[in-house]
Amino acid sequence: MQIEEMIYIVIGVMMIIGYIPTFIDLIVYKRKAINTISYILWGIANGATCYYSFMILPDLFFQIISSIHFLSCIALIIINLLINE
Repeated sequence: MQIEEMIYIVIGVMMIIGYIPTFIDLIVYKRKAINTISYILWGIANGATCYYSFMILPDLFFQIISSIHFLSCIALIIINLLINE
């Protein structure tokens, strides 16, 4: 495995780990922890990236990471909207 591939994988995993504190705030502490408009915009961008990964640049790791980002944004938006403060 080349250094570029390792960096690609590490950065993708680090970005996904970044969602964990927000999920904890929403699910465990039941507090609205996101700006919904920001996550809608990120969700649209991640949806476009996910589409790109399947239609234009078919790389399995890219498809997995972009799908997780897209689904994480959608899940966070839904959970945030379901919390009553």
